[in-house]
Amino acid sequence: MVPERTILIAEPTETLSEELRPFLSETDLNLIHRRTVKETLMTLQNMSVDVLLLNSCLLEEDCGFISIIRGIAEDMRIIICAENNTPEFESNARQQRIFYYHIKSFGTQDLEMAISNAINYSPHHTGGSSHATSRED
Repeated sequence: MVPERTILIAEPTETLSEELRPFLSETDLNLIHRRTVKETLMTLQNMSVDVLLLNSCLLEEDCGFISIIRGIAEDMRIIICAENNTPEFESNARQQRIFYYHIKSFGTQDLEMAISNAINYSPHHTGGSSHATSRED
């Protein structure tokens, strides 16, 4: 039997959670939704989470919150989802060893693929710390 896997979606609204609900139910992932940074940190301290899908609006322009998460769950796969991309923000986020940087204009299928890759990622993978790259449009 495969152990239950959990994705935590941290966003002020439930937009991503609703968009991903059909996909997540097909993959038997346990979904947790949190609206704030504080709620997210409290959940990470008390529960085992496999993937964190973090809306960039919770970070504002500072990715220091990710280093706090790394202190709680060093090997957690983190996917940042941004409405708009700026090279400075993306660079700052990638310096925090995120798994994937998703721009909403890539579409839901791209995000679903990133989540699948994060869930199925083996820690013994020989690749670098960023396993999926963003696209240059």
